[in-house]
Amino acid sequence: MAAHDEVAGAILRALRKHGGELRLLARLVDPVLGNPSDREVYFFVPDLHLVSLARRRRFASYGFNHEDREVLADVLEELAVLRSDWRDEGGHKLVTFQLGDFLDLWREFPRKIDAAQLDGEHRRIRDLLYRGRFRGGLDLRATMLLGNHDTKGGRALPEVTFQFRAFNWTEQGGLPFLFATHGDAYDVVERLVPDPIAELAVYLIDGLTPVNKYDLGTWAKAAEKNNKKLSEMNRSIMKPLHELELVEAAPVVVPGEPLPERLLQETDDIGEVRGGRFTPFYEAFLQASPESANVRLMVTGHSHQASLSLYAPADGSRPMVFLDAGGWIERCAYPLSETETADEPCAQLAVVNGNDARIYQLRVGVA
Repeated sequence: MAAHDEVAGAILRALRKHGGELRLLARLVDPVLGNPSDREVYFFVPDLHLVSLARRRRFASYGFNHEDREVLADVLEELAVLRSDWRDEGGHKLVTFQLGDFLDLWREFPRKIDAAQLDGEHRRIRDLLYRGRFRGGLDLRATMLLGNHDTKGGRALPEVTFQFRAFNWTEQGGLPFLFATHGDAYDVVERLVPDPIAELAVYLIDGLTPVNKYDLGTWAKAAEKNNKKLSEMNRSIMKPLHELELVEAAPVVVPGEPLPERLLQETDDIGEVRGGRFTPFYEAFLQASPESANVRLMVTGHSHQASLSLYAPADGSRPMVFLDAGGWIERCAYPLSETETADEPCAQLAVVNGNDARIYQLRVGVA
């Protein structure tokens, strides 16, 4: 069975407990992605914004979607088992990234961090992403990327080791094709330096230069300045409803059955990619060192609006694919068919294997 089918099968095993189904929001199958290996399966978990039960009561309609059913925890458990099986078989390797805003310390702590307030909260998700092996269980050994809600007053939860960005691991001498970051980096460096694009190129994208010019505290305090005031955050961070711009209705995913290979935005105008959101990142890649010259796929979270876009300049110069994996808060609307539109909680995951990139929406209580 193909690796994508095995991952989809694992997700569906978890969803069956919840009367769920899996829909394909976006996909690209194309060598433009530049991935030389089929062994690694890259799995992306976007923004969760976890808060404690006590603080959730403060925010009424706001919250981490499907929390009461533990849908995501069930999915992560199935994938942790699949990762272990693949490792034992010497086959595929599941590589997991959590794309930032894992926690919502901005909502959690009105004043200063008290880590004890989170004891016992979201244990399964925390265990399955990064700490289960230290507690006698399995975990996905996720790379945890820093989001603007993962800190308070420039401090993060001590148990989580955050990174500003990540590339895919390559064999010695190989060049990465994949770059992942939360998605707010341009907004952060814009507050710190007069030339933010050059700063992105040198201190975020280049692999040949140290990325520790900014300690976590300095970076986090700048990032926090982009957050809304607490009084404005009772309902949503971005939008109560994200209208996903799909090129056609989202098909049901059944492992082993064919799916459309090009469900995405394709353009030769970088300004059309999410209203110009990725333009500064693309310009920074053009200025960056040769070590990042092979990167063709940028994966982010932050906006909570899932999207997949291929930018291919008309002059034949460097193409790039931009994947926003969405989120697990707020709601989304998208077509299920020519006559039916879904309006439901965002519950998205992204998976890349070889030159096949996908974004899924997990549906609950529909089967």
